[in-house]
Amino acid sequence: MTDTVVVIYSGGMDSFTLLHRARAQGLRVHALSFNYGQRHVRELDVAHSVCAALDIPHKVIDIRAMSEVMSGSALTSDSDIPEGHYEEENMKATVVPNRNMILLSLATGYAVTVDAKAVWYGAHGGDHAIYPDCRPEFVEKMDAVCRVANYEPVGVEAPFMYMSKGDILAEGLKLGLDYAHTWTCYNGRENACGLCGSCVERLEAFAENGLADPLAYEAGR
Repeated sequence: MTDTVVVIYSGGMDSFTLLHRARAQGLRVHALSFNYGQRHVRELDVAHSVCAALDIPHKVIDIRAMSEVMSGSALTSDSDIPEGHYEEENMKATVVPNRNMILLSLATGYAVTVDAKAVWYGAHGGDHAIYPDCRPEFVEKMDAVCRVANYEPVGVEAPFMYMSKGDILAEGLKLGLDYAHTWTCYNGRENACGLCGSCVERLEAFAENGLADPLAYEAGR
């Protein structure tokens, strides 16, 4: 029987690559996305389109009602999105309190429901500086808890944990992926801003691989 995994799929580069990696490994994929009030909610439209084209079961869970206990992030408020690289101190403003613990917990419940052996999410090496819930220790502890939280053990895996954004892009390019079908920018405008940490890291990844990003950017970016 083909193994099943739940992939937390935001619609961004990393989860897009992860989704296709799982399929390339012959796994049956259930994609799970979350609306937590992020201003870049258009990423969910991208995720829907990709899953529809690939005939992948896709659920979007609306957890905006939890905003009162996940507040204080520039991603879910009217405050300015900080600009610059993820290693800069101001990027801490993009941390959503306890986000990945909450999302992984919900995804684990879904994994039990669909008889999946694991939950995959796209944490990677570039996230470690700012996001505690993307670091190896967090993944190891969540994996241990989720294996004993139900009668059915569910693993928590971050296959890109020790990879850079450039490495992830290189893997996706080997799979023949088109990154025009992703959305990364933290600003939910018509075109990507080119200045937020997410855009900066994305542009660096394409430059590292000697390619131009297929997304449209705002004038001058």
